[in-house]
Amino acid sequence: MNGRLLIAANRLPVTIHASGGHARVETSAGGLATGLRGPHERGEGLWFGWPGSLAGLKPGARAEVLAALAERRFVPIELTADQIDGYYAKFSNGVLWPVCHYMLDRLPLETPDWAVYRAVNERFADAIARAFRPGDVIWVHDFHLMLLPELLRRRLPTARIGFFLHIPFPPSEVFRTLPWRSELLRGLLGADLVGFHTLA
Repeated sequence: MNGRLLIAANRLPVTIHASGGHARVETSAGGLATGLRGPHERGEGLWFGWPGSLAGLKPGARAEVLAALAERRFVPIELTADQIDGYYAKFSNGVLWPVCHYMLDRLPLETPDWAVYRAVNERFADAIARAFRPGDVIWVHDFHLMLLPELLRRRLPTARIGFFLHIPFPPSEVFRTLPWRSELLRGLLGADLVGFHTLA
């Protein structure tokens, strides 16, 4: 029996709209949402990601959203506003994005939220490890989850893990400016296969 494809990405490929005490889940367009829709829909696997904030939903609307996500085989990794600010805005977009695009002048002067970035990657790892079945293939996407392959390897030593970076990877003289470069590289090397963009 073939295993399932377990996709891990920063966001689930949906947008949640709430009004009048009810909520609906709408498929997002563009980017990973479009590119990975086919592999997800053709299989029986799961997609792990942040669903957007559910904090403002009333209990009935929240239950509707969770049921709709489960029906589509989406596993929500719920994050607090502080986690989104630290992991997504301050570290992923504030540090990793500029470094990977050779924009060292845009790096923040204050200490970014490395601890929050690591904690969110741990949350993804815990959720995926709970759902994993022998034979599953795990496919991790992008710079938001660069620690995830190694964290999964610790929990699932025999799992098949792939990683794809959807932005450029900088040359060593740029990447080495990061104080966390060793941890990030070890994170990627937890994967069996790492994919990068090329010029061709």
